[in-house]
Amino acid sequence: MAEPEAILSPAADHIDEGSCQLVSEFFSVYSNPTRISIFCALRDGRKTVSELAERANVSLQNASQHLRIMRDKGAVTAEREGQRVYYTISDPRFVAGVRLIYEALTDQLRRRAGQSTDGLFLRESERASSLPAAATGLNA
Repeated sequence: MAEPEAILSPAADHIDEGSCQLVSEFFSVYSNPTRISIFCALRDGRKTVSELAERANVSLQNASQHLRIMRDKGAVTAEREGQRVYYTISDPRFVAGVRLIYEALTDQLRRRAGQSTDGLFLRESERASSLPAAATGLNA
């Protein structure tokens, strides 16, 4: 497998098969809307499983299952303080990846609808109601 620097190097025109497999396996973290919601909730800082369950609108058990997958893949870390466990994003580039994909998708939707693409990926308090109906499900 290539070194991480080689994978991300602009000079590299293709990554090797092992690196493709590694990235593909990690992308399973992004393959569920609840996990995307958890990523977005964690961009503001560490949270408990109950806070994340509330933000993702799922049960504690369901949030815990998703967090286990995310932790096993290295996307989040857990830190116990007394009775509580706090989760954080292990690398801010993971949530930046969510943001880039979200912005690319909403740009496509807006181009199709003939709308502007400025000011996307806003925090809940900043969200504009101007997103096309098809894009509202992408707000995370």
